Amino acid sequence: MLLGLVWQVAFYSAFVTALHRSNPQMTDVPLPALDVPLAISAAVAVLSLLLLQVAAIVSIRTFVGGQTDGIPSEYYTRNMVIVVANALVGGFVYGLLVFLGSLLFLVPGIVAYVAFLFTLVYIAVEDDNFVAALRNSWTLTRGHWIPLFGLLLIVFVGFGLVPGILAALVSFVVGAVAGPAMSTLASGLVTLPFSLLVLGILAEAFVQLRGEDDRSEL
Repeated sequence: MLLGLVWQVAFYSAFVTALHRSNPQMTDVPLPALDVPLAISAAVAVLSLLLLQVAAIVSIRTFVGGQTDGIPSEYYTRNMVIVVANALVGGFVYGLLVFLGSLLFLVPGIVAYVAFLFTLVYIAVEDDNFVAALRNSWTLTRGHWIPLFGLLLIVFVGFGLVPGILAALVSFVVGAVAGPAMSTLASGLVTLPFSLLVLGILAEAFVQLRGEDDRSEL
């Protein structure tokens, strides 16, 4: 939560500063921003974004590993620089594939979204490079696209509707008390815990599919 808070404030600060530089006549923007130099806010935003990526990787490793008593230290350290780099590039390529598929027709976009769903999981758990992770995700999900799409539909409807309603309520209450800037910050913080739940569901689906794949090879 704290890391998400730092990222939001740093990002909005850099964004607002850049807006004011491009248009000095612009009045106050209702965003939670600090009056700090652009270089500092941008650097903090990038650093906190990288740390959020590390947190996602550690979370996936923990969920897939079934750790309940604690998080092994190797989950924080094992090939982390390379893994984060591949996660960032792989995430970009994944998004690009979904975007290109959606431009062609809706169905190819959905197929790309489902087929490469476990790219980040393979990068985090198996230390795959992004190319191998995309390929392994395609192999693992093949033959399971419809059930996975159904799962994603349930997850994103459920975890989109509930956080959306909560964020709207929190935003309204906080906005009435502390103003629109704090309202934006509070609504963003409300949705962060749900991201962790989605990672847990993704990890569990990965474990089950990989278990089925291993049994089919026996």
